[in-house]
Amino acid sequence: MILYLGLDPKHFERPVFHYPVIRTEKIGIFSDEVKRAFQDSTHVIFTSQQAVFYWWQTHPCKDKVIIAVGQKTGSLLKEKGCDPLIAKVETQEGIVSLLECLDLKDPYFFLPRSKLARPHLTDYLAKRNWRYFVFDLYDTVFQKLEPVPSLDLFEEIVFTSPTTVYGFLKIFGTLPKDKVLTAIGPVTREVLFSFC
Repeated sequence: MILYLGLDPKHFERPVFHYPVIRTEKIGIFSDEVKRAFQDSTHVIFTSQQAVFYWWQTHPCKDKVIIAVGQKTGSLLKEKGCDPLIAKVETQEGIVSLLECLDLKDPYFFLPRSKLARPHLTDYLAKRNWRYFVFDLYDTVFQKLEPVPSLDLFEEIVFTSPTTVYGFLKIFGTLPKDKVLTAIGPVTREVLFSFC
């Protein structure tokens, strides 16, 4: 059996036991500054499905170029009626590669994102001297749901983000050596194997 620690296992290709060790909470407030930045922006970059979920509840993006971190986020945006540009690699590095291929003239990027987002993308935008506005839209927090499942029931454990690695360690203490440890994406893999 497979233990899946992320938020939503519906896109995972095999049946799993879902035990989310994280949850998200909306934190961003749509202030006048945020409203102006969004109105003035030319591009909106979504680096997660959660960002789409929280942002689209109140602020659908019309007349903007929409950029998605990967196929899952892109599919969700298509369900909202968008035709997003989709990064081939589902990381911030993938978005940077996509931006490198575009003919951009005076772009202004709006980034509704996780409070825990890595700085790679914003560092790149700053290096290019492109205008951008970061909006910390949601936070990812640890949770310990009861009852905690016994690891003896599972052959494989799926980690979907670095925060799922940290959440697992808070609950179980160490990574088991007798299980298949599967990391979704290169950033999660790097964090996961730093503990092995």
